[in-house]
Parts: sequence; structure tokens; C-alpha cells
Amino acid sequence: MKRLLKKCCSIILGLALMTSTFGSVASAAANPNPSWSVDERVIFHGQCLPYDYYAAKDPTIVRYNGQWLIYYTGANQSGGWQMCFTSASTIEGLKTAKRTYLSKIGEAYFCAPELFYFEPQNLWYLVYQDGTHGAAYSTSTNPADPNSWQGPKSFGISGNMGWDYYIICDDQYAYMYNTPSDGSGNLYVRKTTLANFPKGWSAPTVSIRNTFEGAEVYKCLADGQYYLLIEDMKDGRYYELWTSSSAGGPWTQVAEKWAWRGNLTKYNADKWTTNVSHGELVRAGYNQKLEINDINKVDFLIQGTTNMNAEYQKIIWDLGLIRNYNGTGPDSNVNDDPIEITPKSAFERIEAEKYDDQSGVEIEDNPDGTGRNIGYIQNGDYTVYKKVDFGSGASSFQASAGSNSVGGNIEIRLDSLNGKLIGTCAVPNTGGWKAWTNVSCNVSEVTGEHDVYLKFTGGSDYLLNLDWFKFDAKAISEGKLGDVNGDNSIDSLDLMLIKKHLLGDALENTALADLDGSGAVDAIDFALMKQYLLGVISEFPGKA
Repeated sequence: MKRLLKKCCSIILGLALMTSTFGSVASAAANPNPSWSVDERVIFHGQCLPYDYYAAKDPTIVRYNGQWLIYYTGANQSGGWQMCFTSASTIEGLKTAKRTYLSKIGEAYFCAPELFYFEPQNLWYLVYQDGTHGAAYSTSTNPADPNSWQGPKSFGISGNMGWDYYIICDDQYAYMYNTPSDGSGNLYVRKTTLANFPKGWSAPTVSIRNTFEGAEVYKCLADGQYYLLIEDMKDGRYYELWTSSSAGGPWTQVAEKWAWRGNLTKYNADKWTTNVSHGELVRAGYNQKLEINDINKVDFLIQGTTNMNAEYQKIIWDLGLIRNYNGTGPDSNVNDDPIEITPKSAFERIEAEKYDDQSGVEIEDNPDGTGRNIGYIQNGDYTVYKKVDFGSGASSFQASAGSNSVGGNIEIRLDSLNGKLIGTCAVPNTGGWKAWTNVSCNVSEVTGEHDVYLKFTGGSDYLLNLDWFKFDAKAISEGKLGDVNGDNSIDSLDLMLIKKHLLGDALENTALADLDGSGAVDAIDFALMKQYLLGVISEFPGKA
């Protein structure tokens, strides 16, 4: 994903003295009192009836594959909150876009979503609060499909539970923020390692006191700092701003009223809000690091209203953008780069849960703490692994699988669900869903780079669990390795063919040029050929 790194403003703004429990005011690059422009509403309450009868609120927004994706809360007539979805290619297009209730999750109470792509697992997460687990999440490989979510699932946390669970990750940890339901005004944080995510959370600790709810944290690319936004309600609804060098704090306050009615200075449509309430910043990307380009140039999708004189659940909220810079909004500077998928070797273990797409399967934790697997696999379910490089060819497929039923089959297909079938691997009853057994089968006629589809077939019961899989490279004739042009001589002509291959000309037989036996022809093979011709080596490592 391409991101433009921008320099922060070099003028350090003097800040008035503010008191807080956990630190004094920061002398930070962030403007503590910016002027905000208010655009028109783009999502109104009552557009996803009956789920948003009173309000559309608590949005999360990402730009993905040329579309703005927004999940948000709807307040219904019976006193509950439920989640809806909408998407459009432009912000203005959201006004007339289809609204969809998240019936795939379908709880009586689930709200306040956060959406991000968790790169270590190649998986999208929708984080929210619900009536089943308190802190819940669902997963998907296609966030643009509101019917693709698998959940609700529990984070397994306890203590100081309540509202607005929000997660940000650095290179080692995931941090979860939330405010409890005890009215204490505290903001809590807990953490877990990226390897253990979404489980293994620490006990909660107080991060900020004397506040309200709706906290969110971002990494600013311009100055390398983290910024925490949190809603307060001491003078209407408004947002505080805090900063830290770490995603987990400690936090120093930049402004008590960073975005509030007093600095909403320009309305580009009707004056539809005098409150700045639960919203989310438009990010530079969509992964777990929650990055923004510049804290002094943000687009902020908020819930707004001009009338707070109603019961809490019956307050009318609509959604629209505000921004703290002179400009025309995020459509003028969107990032439509797709997820960049790195090719993976067919000859190294591929963890089954690290798919790029799927249908029907669920990810499970292994009880012995050794990792994760996919399970709940039924007839017709499948997983997809993109850009698998078979190099000069594969001869067999092997996998670690388990079954506590009659078992099933793994069909190995190329490039589509009904694409070329190169092998079928049978998985028997192994005596338990996690009683892992290595199974294998031959595969045929596969070289180069392909998307691999594992299609699961069998009876009407659950079939099998899958932990990992890999392919074995095709055997190479010893006498021919290095004779790339097949003239029974290994010479400079063979070296030139490898060089031309690296520059883009395809080889007729890559097996003879794969001198190190890695499954791919690359610069290492070119270097080995040069060493052979200079007499440095007398045979190629791949010969074995």
C-alpha cells in the first residue's frame, strides 16, 4: 500500500495549562484548537428501518478496492442497538447507497463497530460490543460483503467491561481500549501479543480518567506519534485529544476541546450538528496499525445532532464528515491500492488459516497452544491461497489434517473453484479433530505461479480439520541440471538464458535452471551458474 509521508507543521504551538490525572499538557505538533469545516450529512437515520429508527451512529470507515465501506450502529424503537452497513465509490454516493442490516451476525444487541485488516492472519476483523460476549468480534476475507462475517466470537476478557472496544497494533502488541459501564469516567487499556491475538489479553489498567467514551487511537505518519481521541460531554458532546510515543500510552493531553461546537466554524451545507460525537478518522490505509497521514489534516466521520433534549436512546443522530484543513474532502486523495499479496513458495508449509479467501470454514485455536487451524468444514466449503509459486514443478501434496467423522477429500484446484484439478487427497478418521495425521497424494502438471483452491468434499457431516499443507518439488534428472538449452553442454549459452529469464523472457524448462533446488529460478541460480563456469564449484546444490 502506497502512503504519502508528509511533514508536520514546524511551528510548535504554545498550549494553555490544563490539568489531568495522568500528565500535563503536551507541547505537541498537533494544533490544539483547529477550525473545522462541516460537510453535509451522508447517512441519515431511518434509512435501514427498523434498525435505525432513531439514529445512525458510531461509524467505522475504510477505503477498500475503490469503495468507502462503512459499518455503523442503528438505534431502534424497542431500545436496542444493531449494526448496519453501506458502501459507495464516493462520499457523496453514500447518500443514496443501499443500507444492509448485518443479519449474518444478527444479535438483538450489537453495536459500536471498528473495522481493520489484520495482516499477520490475512483476515479482516469487525470489533464491537454485544449482549453475548460483551467484547466481541467477527472475521471475514471480504469486508465489502456484509453477509460474509463469521461470528460473534469472544475476546475472552473480563473486568471493567462496558462500551466502545477499540484496537490498535504496533509491531509487537495489540492494545484494546474501552470505557466501563460503572460510570467511573475511566478509560482502560489491555494488551496481547500479535502472535496471540485475538486471545491472551492482559488485565486492564487505567489509561485516562475523568472522561466519557468512544476512544480511538491512531499512528500519525507525519510525526511518528500516537494520538488518542475520546469523547467527553462536559459541554455538549466534543472530542479531547491526547498524544503518546506508544500505542499503549502513557498519554499527555493536547486539548480538552479539540473538536467541539466552538470551533465548527464553517458549514458547507445546513447546520445539522452542534455536537461532535462518536466517530472515526479516515485512515491512510486499513490495516491493524490504524495509520493516518497527518493529525492536522484529517477527515472525521462523526455522528451529529443539534438537539440533545431526548432520552439517550432516542436522540436523533446522523452521520457526516468534518475536517480540520482547507480542502474538498477525502475523495480528492483516496488510496485505492489493493492488498499487496506476496508470492508464497509451494514447497514451504502454508498455514491453513492464512487463506486469502474462504467459504464456510472457521479458524480455531489449537488447545496445546501450538497455533491455529481451520475447522467446521463441510461438503462444498473451500479456502483460497493466492500467488503460490510452484517453480519448475511439484510432484505431490501433503497436509496435516484431523477428523473425528468419516473424513473427507481435499480437492486441489488451480486459479478458480472449478479450475484444473491437479490432485485429490483423502483424509480418513484420525481419532479426533485435533489428532493430526500427515496425508498425501500425487499432483500433476503444475508449474509457475497459481492461486490454489482447496475444495473440501464428502458427506453431510463435518469432514475434517486442516492445520497446514505444502507441496513437494518434482525430481530433476542429475545429468541435465544446468543444461538449460538441452544441448548436452553446460556453457555460457545456458548462463545467458538464465539472465534473459530474470529479465522477463520465459524459459522452456525451468527445472534445468533451478540450480539450488528452491523451486524457483532466481538470482541465486544465476550466481551458481557463473561459479560453475569459473570453476569455483563442480556441481550444483540442487543436484541432490
